[in-house]
Amino acid sequence: MAGNATLAELYLGAQPIGVTLDEDRLLLHLSDSRSIVLPLEVVSQLDTPVIWTDESRVLLFSRAPRIQSVQVTDDALAVQLVDGRMLFSPLRWFPRLLYASHSERNHLEILGDDDVIHWPTLDEDIELTRLFAGGESVESEESIEAWFIERKSEALVLNESSDDYRIEEER
Repeated sequence: MAGNATLAELYLGAQPIGVTLDEDRLLLHLSDSRSIVLPLEVVSQLDTPVIWTDESRVLLFSRAPRIQSVQVTDDALAVQLVDGRMLFSPLRWFPRLLYASHSERNHLEILGDDDVIHWPTLDEDIELTRLFAGGESVESEESIEAWFIERKSEALVLNESSDDYRIEEER
């Protein structure tokens, strides 16, 4: 436990001595009379059991990062933040974007507190916190397969000259 105390002092500057709940915030009280305030929406993201290892990290921001612009290429999602940082994620992490047309990829909105990217025609939402965590899409494989099948059936067009079906390139 002494190793944990050293880490707590290193990262927090003092020992944690208590926790309280105040409206929509969790307050972590420290031995030097300071408190660290965590929004419950951040804490609620930890609702699934997590096994903390020596390699585990928790990322806290003193100021919430905000999205300035988004670019989707054929193989990456590039997000520029207001503070100048750039985040890049492989497009293969997000199957709906990977299989979308260029026009669908470029039809996006930045929502929330400039921290959510939304593609209305693809029914895809990616939170900035997910990109910081280096996380792939959390959508189940079954859901992706159902979306892909529905997408193919909507895009099938009868080619009158050959009676073949094809997928439309741009919708």
